[in-house]
Amino acid sequence: MIDSYKGKNRISIEMAPMEGITTATFRRVYTEWFKGIDRTYTPFLVANQTHKFKRREEREVGEYCPELVPQILTDRAEHFIWAAWKLKKLGYTEVNLNAGCPSATVTTKKKGAGMLRDLSALRFFLDEVFSAEETSDMPEVSIKTRAGFSSYDETADIAKLYAEYPLSAVIVHPRIREDFYDKVPDLNAFGIFYEHIDHEKLIFNGDLRTAGDAERIMELFPGIKGIMTGRGLLADPFLPERIKNNESRRKDGFSEREKEIMLGFLEELFDEYERDISEGTALLKMKDLWNFMAASFPGQDKKLKAIRKARSGYEYKAAVKRIL
Repeated sequence: MIDSYKGKNRISIEMAPMEGITTATFRRVYTEWFKGIDRTYTPFLVANQTHKFKRREEREVGEYCPELVPQILTDRAEHFIWAAWKLKKLGYTEVNLNAGCPSATVTTKKKGAGMLRDLSALRFFLDEVFSAEETSDMPEVSIKTRAGFSSYDETADIAKLYAEYPLSAVIVHPRIREDFYDKVPDLNAFGIFYEHIDHEKLIFNGDLRTAGDAERIMELFPGIKGIMTGRGLLADPFLPERIKNNESRRKDGFSEREKEIMLGFLEELFDEYERDISEGTALLKMKDLWNFMAASFPGQDKKLKAIRKARSGYEYKAAVKRIL
């Protein structure tokens, strides 16, 4: 755990939920091979009028893990409450509301970041949820949000709204919906949340790719609860441990020990996907992962191309061994 690390950083390091990537299989295999992560989140589970999760969503939460927080996507408080109750029965003590997904297929339904378009509706949603929480012993509720939908002028009103509710955590991705994952995260926008919300509830999310990036956020915003990393962790799986130990990655890339660990992780992850689904689908999932990992292998385009072009598990594993 945190106190076993030699570094000075005593802050929660959280794995961002990434649809199709940070699956239950990925989370389990990752935490077997790497250190530093304190909490993980499921990719969003859709709560709707059926009051049923899809089979693949059931698999995400079926094996209870105390460090796992299920994330819920919905625009209706009654559906959120149903999902929270169901997850409480499975043992989960916290659920997370997705108010940040920028996908058009989500936001046009007023879900994800689309919830930020109408703060009066979001207020009504939260009123219903926390009214139910007071009387029905629901899990704690946290929220993952953007700084606005179409303008940073919306940020202060969003932060003030969240400050009115007993949220267990507010995870802020300081971009507006229209930024998607481009542009530099707006630290001024995060500063507005920092001004209005209890620091011990705030978690920073966005473009944390090195231990130095994390250190800068902790220095700018002392006392925050944690930081969340997604793309940075996928590019460098050792990133959470580096942050905890306040250590930089070697300038020449991964050490031989690190390469050996990464190779073992990638082989086990492929094998688990192949066992659970199929060789072809496992290949697709690993190639999706390598779209992020490629950032850590500059100047190795030929070897990366071999991974992308692999047509079998044998070809894929051989290509990975050549780059590691």
